[in-house]
Order: sequence, then C-alpha cells, then structure tokens
Amino acid sequence: MRRLAVLACLFACLTSAPALAAPLEVRVVVVTAFEIGEDTGDKAGEFQAWAQVMPQKIPFKTGFRDLRYDPARKVLLLSTSMGTNRAAISTLALGLDPRFDLSKSYWLIAAIAGVNPNQGSVGSAAWIGAVIDSDFGYMIDPRETPKAWSIGQIPLHRKAPYEGPPPANSENLFPLNLTLRDWAFDLTRDAAIADNDALKALRAPYVGLPKAQTPPMVLKGDEVSGQAFWHGEILNRHYEAWANYWTGDQDGFVMTGMEDTGVLAAVDALGRAGRADPRRVLVLRTASNYTTQPPGGDAATNLLGEQTGVPALQSSLDAAFKVGGVVVDELSKNWPRYADAVPGR
Repeated sequence: MRRLAVLACLFACLTSAPALAAPLEVRVVVVTAFEIGEDTGDKAGEFQAWAQVMPQKIPFKTGFRDLRYDPARKVLLLSTSMGTNRAAISTLALGLDPRFDLSKSYWLIAAIAGVNPNQGSVGSAAWIGAVIDSDFGYMIDPRETPKAWSIGQIPLHRKAPYEGPPPANSENLFPLNLTLRDWAFDLTRDAAIADNDALKALRAPYVGLPKAQTPPMVLKGDEVSGQAFWHGEILNRHYEAWANYWTGDQDGFVMTGMEDTGVLAAVDALGRAGRADPRRVLVLRTASNYTTQPPGGDAATNLLGEQTGVPALQSSLDAAFKVGGVVVDELSKNWPRYADAVPGR
C-alpha cells in the first residue's frame, strides 16, 4: 500500500507540473560583435540597426548582452562582444541554451572590417568564402628572424614561413559553404551601397590602387581573422601571402576581422552535438577602414588617427544592415523553401 501511495503521489506531481515551453523557433541568427552603448537610441555599433527592428528583448545571462528577437520573422540577434574568445563563449552559450531550437537556423555574421586596398574600398560589403586565423602558429620577433625570412610567423609543425604543404586538419582554416555564399552574393550583388563625401575623401589618397578608389560595392573573398587590430603595408603583404598559403587563392584576402574564428569554431562544435548546422553559416564583413596606410604614408600615424574616429564606420554599419537584411528577409519570409534545403546546393 505504501508503494502504491508513493507511485500515486509521483504521478500526481508529474501530471500537475507545468509543461516545459517549446523551444523558440529561430530561422536566422544575426551575429554582431560590438556595440558602443545602449541597444538603441545612441551612437550605433553593429547591434543597433538590427535591434531597432527586433522588438522583443530576451535575457541572456551567459552572454555579454541580452538578445533581441523578431517574433514575426523568427529572427534572433546576438552580440558576442569583441574578440575571438568572447565570440566563441557567446555563440556556444546560445547554441546550448534550451530556450532555442537552432537545429535548422541560418547564421549570419554581420560585422565591420578592414578592407585590403588591393581588393576593395571602404564602405564595401564582402561575402566571405573562407576565414583564416591569423594568430595560431609559431611567432618570432622580426628583429630575431633569419635574414632569408620575410616575416617571423610560421605555421604550426613547419620550419619556415609559408612552408608547404599547409598542415592538414588545421586550426587556421575555416572554410564556409561556398554554394550558400555564392547564393547570398548573387542575391545582393546589385544592392546599391550609398557613397558619400567621407568615403570619397578616404579613397582619394590611395593613388595607384584602382580597387581602393572604386565606390563601395558587394564583393566576394576571404577573411583574415585574429585578436589584434593590425595595420600597415608590411603586415598586409604577409596576410595576403598567409591567406593564399591556406586557401590557394592568390587574390583571396579581402577583409580582416576579429571574431569569426571563434564563432565558426563554436558552431562547428554545436554541429557535432546536433544543435546547429555549420553548412548554414554566412559571413558578411563590411569595410570601415583600409588595412594599410595610403601610398607614401606612415602606418603608425594612420592607425593612431583611426583610433580618434573612423569616418567610414556608419557607412560600414549601414552596408551590413542593408546587404545582410536582404538575405535575412529572403530566408525568413520564404522559410518553407529553405527550412529543409540549403539554398545554392
């Protein structure tokens, strides 16, 4: 009798307990890195334009800023905070959060970047095909490198800069779904990105670099990503060669950013756990500055001048929201078409 009473009590507790809420449907996760102040209403960072069209705030204690959600389009907004480590922490925390079903979600990283003046101009937007980590490997101070070396950075398990073949299963190379990337590019390639006097003034000193002097446009290319905000012609030549070493694409390096290897590593881990689909990740980087000084200029002067204000910041933020928004709207509004079939395949 006592056993029956215990079972009856247990059954009553289970049947009377409130049902767990179904996970929130998320069609697209928009990933941004930095915000300057509040979510909305003040000087904007990457988060703000998206937050203005996502009315619902969702607490996110394991991240660095609360989430925003658009219940009509089923779009979720994440701010990872700056840097690879915080980006990885925030992305993994979101992916493991039981409040959300991200198993079929598309991920759009929409963030600003430095643009290689040999490949593009400020204000432009680039859909990324591969992200190359700029930190992982061996490093020697340039003052102590052998005279035959052009740089003091060496791939892990190699004995000289750019020594081939590149290590297999590398922590440096994060290839994306190129068919999805090309689909997004084709969808947005004719997007009119606004030009303005500030962009024209930034372009003007880059004499002899025709791609740096073009009005802003939508591009395709690769991204070099790491923890440091680097600058200058010497490092730019190195990262052109570094990207080519890992991808084999001679003209691949277009943008440089800071967070994307962390986001991609986290999504890959979530994919192994069945919590996300790494094939559904898009990276859109928009140019707020050049990666080098103008011809004849000084790298340190140019870098330190950028720290006092980035004239192309708002243009790059606008480009990320405008170009990225086309893809977000297409995916969310036509969800029956894309829920089970990744576009471009």
